[in-house]
Amino acid sequence: MDIEIEILIKRLKTGDQEVWKMIIDRYSKKVYNIALNFAGNREEAADITQDIFLKVYNNIDKYKEDRSFTAWLLRVSKNHCIDHWRKNKYHRKNVELEDNISVDPSQRMETPEENLVRKYDAQYVRQKLLLLPPDLRALIIMRDIQDLSYQEISENLDIPLGTTKSRINRARTRLAHIMLKEGK
Repeated sequence: MDIEIEILIKRLKTGDQEVWKMIIDRYSKKVYNIALNFAGNREEAADITQDIFLKVYNNIDKYKEDRSFTAWLLRVSKNHCIDHWRKNKYHRKNVELEDNISVDPSQRMETPEENLVRKYDAQYVRQKLLLLPPDLRALIIMRDIQDLSYQEISENLDIPLGTTKSRINRARTRLAHIMLKEGK
């Protein structure tokens, strides 16, 4: 475990508010990215991110210092996003995704046509990703969007490496089936 974060967590458990600001600054981008990939739009992702940090703050006593804080935080984030999705699943059918959520641009300059196709494809995949069950969606987000290794995902979710690989394969297969069903 990172010695610095271990010290910060101990200070946080004693009520040190400055430490809380440091933790938010350090981890807000990771948490927001998870929320954004679940929610599909920036406004909802910002709300979910705030909810996650509130949950972490209220449950910091449940964190065990012998485990990775980052893994614990990511697990709390993922679980909160899944819960949020389940509570709002009927709303999900009508979700409008922002078309300006960017995917990492390539190093070379794109033609306007290539740029349009890339944006369309990214939006299409995000829409289809919302059709997956939240547990499978989380795996694709962690592996294919956040580029976490299988080992990191296994540790974050506290499941065996083989199980992680098979679930990611199942998620990808299901997403491909959804996309093929619609002729893409």
